[in-house]
Amino acid sequence: MNNTGCYVTSSGLTHVGCVRACNEDAYLEMPDSGLWCVADGMGGHDSGDVASQSIIQALAQLGAEYQGYELTEQVTDVLQTVNTYLLNHARSIGGDAVVGSTVVVLVLEGENYHCYWTGDSRCYLWRDNFLKCITRDHTLVSEAVAEGRLTQVQADKHPKGHVLTRAIGAYEDVTVEVETGIIFEGDTFLLCTDGLTRIFNDQMIAERLLYSPPDQVNASLIDEALSLGASDNITSIMLTIE
Repeated sequence: MNNTGCYVTSSGLTHVGCVRACNEDAYLEMPDSGLWCVADGMGGHDSGDVASQSIIQALAQLGAEYQGYELTEQVTDVLQTVNTYLLNHARSIGGDAVVGSTVVVLVLEGENYHCYWTGDSRCYLWRDNFLKCITRDHTLVSEAVAEGRLTQVQADKHPKGHVLTRAIGAYEDVTVEVETGIIFEGDTFLLCTDGLTRIFNDQMIAERLLYSPPDQVNASLIDEALSLGASDNITSIMLTIE
C-alpha cells in the first residue's frame, strides 16, 4: 500500500528492439512514493542514453525524499533542472550536439493522479473498458492536427510524424505539460515510449487490455512488437490500482 491508501501493482519492461545497438530508453518504478516515469533518449542524437538516465536519476532522488503533495510540487522544477544540465552537457561536447529525451511521469497523490510530460512518450488510462490517452504528443504533426491543418488520417501517414517540438535537453525553454485527475479502484495506467505506439495504435492496445490481465498485456505487447521487427527501443510500465 502506498501513499494513496490503495494497493498498486506495476510492471516495467524495456528492450533495445530489433535494430538499434543501444537502448536509449529508461524507466523508473517507485510505488512506495507513488512515482513512475518513462524516458526516451532522442535517437540519432548524441548521448540519448545519458539524457534519459539523467532524468531517471534526478526523479529517483526526488522520490526517495518526497511523496504526495510535496512530490507533485517539485517534479516540474526537477525536469527544468535536468534540462539545464543537459544543455550544458551538450555545449561541453561542442558542435551541434543535442543531448535530449522525451519524458512522461505519473505521480499518485491521495485520490489524484498527476501526469507530467514533454515530447511523445505517452500515458494512457484504462477505465471501465475504455482507453484514454491522457497525454498529447508534442510533435509538429500532432500540433497541426490540433490546429486543424491536418486530419488524423493524414497525420498517421505523415513522413515527419515524430518530429518533436519539445524535449528535455533540446531547447533552452521547455514547457512541461501537466494533467491531473481522480483515481478509482481498478484503474490501469500505461506509460510507454513511441517505440511501442509506432506499432500499436490506441485501438490495438485497448483490444488487448479487454481480454487479458494488465501485467500479461505489458509483456505480450513487448513480445509482439519484437516479433514484428521493432525498429526502435521499446519501454512500457503498466500499473493498476487495486
